[in-house]
Amino acid sequence: MIIACPTWDIGGLQADWEGFYDDDLDNIDFSGKKVAYFATGDQIGYADNFQDAMGILEEKISSLGGETVGHWSTEGYEHSASKAEKDGKFVGLALDEDNQSELTDERIESWTKQLKSEFGL
Repeated sequence: MIIACPTWDIGGLQADWEGFYDDDLDNIDFSGKKVAYFATGDQIGYADNFQDAMGILEEKISSLGGETVGHWSTEGYEHSASKAEKDGKFVGLALDEDNQSELTDERIESWTKQLKSEFGL
């Protein structure tokens, strides 16, 4: 399973996720499911909460039994804090079209190769 989400406003989930996150997500059994995440954000304008929505979703889904795959290095990013950062890596692919759009294609290509291996494809 691959989940996409942007960080919205100041570190929150986009409005589309809110009702589902609060009301429905707890009813899904993620046990034994590999889950990868990717998200968009602005590491300069929102350096204190870059990719927070991805971290919020990953934490919730992990608590429901999901196994996170697709961790991504924080190297080359210029943020100061993120709920999506654990043990020196992002919990998924962090994209920044505002400040590093020239790296997006390369990051996606590398990440999809990584996912194929982690998903056993």
